Amino acid sequence: MRRARSASLAAFVAALLALLTAPAAQATFHLIQVREVYPGSALEPEAEYVELQMYAGGQNHVKGHKLRTYDASGAVTGTSTFAADVPNGANQSTIVLATPAASEAFGFTPDTSLASPGALLPAGGAVCWEELDCVSWGSFSGSLPSPAGAPASAGGIPDGMALRRTIARGCSTALDPPDDSNGSAADFSPASPQPRPNSVPPSEQLCPISGGGGSGGGGSSGSANAPQTILRRKPPKQTSDRTPTFRFGADETGISFQCKLDGKPFRGCRSPFTAKPLSFGPHRFQVRARDNEGKVDPTPVSYRFRVVRASR
Repeated sequence: MRRARSASLAAFVAALLALLTAPAAQATFHLIQVREVYPGSALEPEAEYVELQMYAGGQNHVKGHKLRTYDASGAVTGTSTFAADVPNGANQSTIVLATPAASEAFGFTPDTSLASPGALLPAGGAVCWEELDCVSWGSFSGSLPSPAGAPASAGGIPDGMALRRTIARGCSTALDPPDDSNGSAADFSPASPQPRPNSVPPSEQLCPISGGGGSGGGGSSGSANAPQTILRRKPPKQTSDRTPTFRFGADETGISFQCKLDGKPFRGCRSPFTAKPLSFGPHRFQVRARDNEGKVDPTPVSYRFRVVRASR
């Protein structure tokens, strides 16, 4: 009788431990959502990346988990698997899966490789993080393991643009649960590509708890509600024009801008911006928007290019 009771107690304890530990294991990656998708451009079709974002701390245990890409019919075009966890698990941290071409084009080190260059199709396709969060765009008409609703950007992702999730619904200064309606058209829209690998500190600010509490609006300082900069025109990656011109804008009106080239400091500028004669070789142009309250885009648009001698 004692043996039977001991066995029953051991079985109960084992079952209880399993119930307690299973959610903890899942919680290490399930509060992650797709934040930005970039399918490359006409000039650099293989410069592709997908950015994931955590909306809670400790979500960096992604080893063995997968991101899948799909074509317009719903066929899988690539599966990317994390070989290891990422080091930074702070609330709002981002993780980027990218091709070598994207790493070179935007000047960053990805957290893992995006499998199968050419798998992100601008005209229509989809991306899924595990079976937890999916986004579709353009002419996508297939089925996905997680609800994605009507595709975003019905005409396809515009050339040179990314598809980015809005963070306007719940806390307007950080990604949180209300930002996912399971409808791609409602949740995503075209934006200037701004990949942020895990090594970049989060720019989002948590909403203060006030009044009735929760994660509603409320004021915030620093980068909260800061304008987003959009690069509308840029020179080719290799150009013989030593005075290239850039055009840019923002997602708000009444905005001023600050520009910089290479190691020089940011200075006030206007669109279009034409550089003074540049030396031959690599260069980096950056621009950031500033609103009338003094809030500055915490993630300036960055573009790398090379000035080459004209061929004869």
